[in-house]
Amino acid sequence: MINSATADLPIAPPSRRTESDSLALVPFFERSLLDWAGDESATIAVGNWRDGAVMELVGATRLMPARYDGCFTGVRELRADESEHHAHIDLGRVHSIEYAVAPSVCLGFRPSLEARYLCTGPGGSRTGKTMVRCLVNSLYSTDGVNKRAVTTWYRRYVRDVTEHPDRVRLVVSPEIPNAAEGAAFLDALAAASRLKLPSWSDAGRVLASAETPAETPSGPVFRALLEEALALHDASLVIYRDRTLVEFKTDDLGGLFEYKEGEHTSWQIGETDAHHCHLALNAVTGVEFSAEPVPCQGNRLNYTIWFLVAGGCGNPFRSDGYFSITLNRPYDGDRPRRSVIQPVFDLYGKYHQHDWVRVDRGFEAALDGVPAGEG
Repeated sequence: MINSATADLPIAPPSRRTESDSLALVPFFERSLLDWAGDESATIAVGNWRDGAVMELVGATRLMPARYDGCFTGVRELRADESEHHAHIDLGRVHSIEYAVAPSVCLGFRPSLEARYLCTGPGGSRTGKTMVRCLVNSLYSTDGVNKRAVTTWYRRYVRDVTEHPDRVRLVVSPEIPNAAEGAAFLDALAAASRLKLPSWSDAGRVLASAETPAETPSGPVFRALLEEALALHDASLVIYRDRTLVEFKTDDLGGLFEYKEGEHTSWQIGETDAHHCHLALNAVTGVEFSAEPVPCQGNRLNYTIWFLVAGGCGNPFRSDGYFSITLNRPYDGDRPRRSVIQPVFDLYGKYHQHDWVRVDRGFEAALDGVPAGEG
């Protein structure tokens, strides 16, 4: 809610499909973390270095059973064996697990193996921010890469992604292929997976193939929704990557264009003789309507339509957020502009029945009462 004033607007559909209740996923995340907690060869880091502090529990730990109920049912205590050192975490705030191959400062920037438990943001939106990080110790020896450690990490990835392909993904940092140990790591992964992995680009594609949900929309399935979203007034198409943000004003875009060259189909947003971009729409697996407070609106609510992929795509705010369409000016001073906000709710009402459309908690709450006022 933006303020206490609400208007009775005919925007909410008779029934709404929401993202799975995060508390229902607590047993899955708990079972996954239990294996890491009991592993003497692992380090569990709690917190995020970008926030300025990280706590590490080295060696075997215990994940204590639930002590609370209700909205605190996901709270757990991670306790180091034979020690009083512990950390409190909320598995009810975890939305996904990333199995990552990434350089580590602790290893002199050599490749490391991690399992990252990502937390939700305002309104339950998915973010790329790590709450808990499980790191594989003893990756290197005089004989090179520890293949047993690589196999353990990979088997845990396979187990988790098999159980919840929509909540688990494998991410390979772009620095890994050029690392001195990159080839040795690739060989270890090939041995662990028993797959042919001639290059890291092949590894990312082959190993992540299990992450695609059972019902994956192709470009034409959500094309109409995308075209209507691109026609929203006073909005922007946003592509966010590490250290790069590209923004196209929807009022200046000429729409969506499809090109066919033999059996290959490509997609272009914007006319060729003006600003435009090319996107792999067939990689999109779902669309999420989100509403959350953002700094650029004075920490007031803004509305975003996310186009998501199964694996990480380099978005530092939301790792599965391939691109989004968000409103530019949903307020006129302190007054919400209903003429700008309303079409987003109308768009959701039109497409909400599809399995590939979902909402976060912020958007769901906004559906129950949109602040009054018009721009």
